Amino acid sequence: LVWSLPASQAAHLQGCPQEEFLRAQQERFGYRLGRIGQVGERHSYPLSLVQSSQQVRQGIVVRGNAAHALHPVAGQGYNLALRDVAQLGAVLSAAVAQGDSPGDLVHLQEDQGRQQLDQERTIQLSDRLPSLFMHSDPVLGLARDLALSGLDLLPPLKREFVRYAAGVAEMGEQANG
Repeated sequence: LVWSLPASQAAHLQGCPQEEFLRAQQERFGYRLGRIGQVGERHSYPLSLVQSSQQVRQGIVVRGNAAHALHPVAGQGYNLALRDVAQLGAVLSAAVAQGDSPGDLVHLQEDQGRQQLDQERTIQLSDRLPSLFMHSDPVLGLARDLALSGLDLLPPLKREFVRYAAGVAEMGEQANG
């Protein structure tokens, strides 16, 4: 279970008795899966966005969590790392096919340029999306819940949302564009 909370609330729940934690958890998640009877060891990890200021140098490429540590929402960091590596592989393969060194800065900068928009969009999504679940504003909560329910009611829209979130739609658009 990953439960994103404001720092003060997370600190309180990290140190409170198990019975209080179970009550808070049950209240927040409801009874869709039944009554929560116990929890294992609790851990708290402060979440913050971390980005490398430089991802390429001559013969060096930084990708994945070394380049950008993201909020663990919906596996976005993992998906982005896979797309980054796939794009890098394509650029390096093309460089070798041209008889160039794959570590030439011009090819590494080309790779970085191709991935920059994908990285920016994914970072913004993963940085902003969790805040929708941390607000206690009932109007925002209702809008969020209706949007999520709408995705369940409209499978084609849900498929497109998942494709976009996984970066598949974006990759297809780039290849065709």
